[in-house]
Amino acid sequence: VQDLLLDYGLEIIAETLIEGLSRVKRCTDEGRALMSLDLQVLINGLQHFVSLNVKPKLQIVETFIKAYYLPETEYVHWARAHPEFSKNQIVGLINLVASMKGWKRKARLEALEKIE
Repeated sequence: VQDLLLDYGLEIIAETLIEGLSRVKRCTDEGRALMSLDLQVLINGLQHFVSLNVKPKLQIVETFIKAYYLPETEYVHWARAHPEFSKNQIVGLINLVASMKGWKRKARLEALEKIE
């Protein structure tokens, strides 16, 4: 029962982190690197408290953070390859990347249209 509760808790933590990351409005390259570092610190810290392997449950968060580094042309393909993320989470990711990397408005809107 304890392992099952820990498993559910880790899923909730992962979903909450992804939801929060998808709502970020501005972020630098250093900020994105710190997101990855913070996730690793969280994983290492949780590993001291739980008997389960935490990393596989939080891998989804790492996948989302790594998406910040994709080339502009890959986001539509990435979104289709990752149905585990909600439409709102993907839209948030694309809007952040588009504003931080200086995409043209037309490119951002085209990517969002293809995802919908």
